[in-house]
Amino acid sequence: MKKTVYLALITGILTTSLGASNFDIGVSGSDRGINSFSLSIGDYYRVPQQEVLVIERSIPRDEMSVVYFLARESHRDARYISNLRMRGISWWNISLRLGLDPRTLYVVDTHRHSGPPYGKAYGYSKNKKYHLRDSEIIELVNVRFLSDYHRISPDDVIDRRRGGERYNRIDEHYRGQKDRPQYREERREERGSRSGKEDRGHGNNKGHGNER
Repeated sequence: MKKTVYLALITGILTTSLGASNFDIGVSGSDRGINSFSLSIGDYYRVPQQEVLVIERSIPRDEMSVVYFLARESHRDARYISNLRMRGISWWNISLRLGLDPRTLYVVDTHRHSGPPYGKAYGYSKNKKYHLRDSEIIELVNVRFLSDYHRISPDDVIDRRRGGERYNRIDEHYRGQKDRPQYREERREERGSRSGKEDRGHGNNKGHGNER
């Protein structure tokens, strides 16, 4: 009996240690590592890394920016939005449920691309029955996020996407340029100018967490 209790205790300790080790790797891993894209999302939307990692366990990484974009625009809890997505609801219908107009929400200002889902092909379409697919919404939000976060033209992001690059690789490419002193100084000045404005955050409103 004592031997069985001893083995159970040792197993529990090892399991706990391994779990903590995996969590630490996810949180404290290099910002150039496998989680660099998620870390960029957390930095841009000003949310704790731990929260991003929790939501990432249930939402594909490419869709993380959509969660926080909608949370910011609707002033809702990001977990509420991720739960809607886990129930199989489309991003279009989630937007409507949040009281947002997807026809004006998902528009990217581009000068070189006019095919769907960019430019007049969607943003100014007179076809009221046309709904963006999930993949198109994910594309538009990530292009917007990457261009704004790295301060580059949306067209540059679109060009790389059409060249076959994934969002995380695009993020890693431009993240490497942040080591330039000139870039860091410009970012400090930009954030300083924003400090006096209202911080809209990422929309984590706990009062909506139980809304159906």
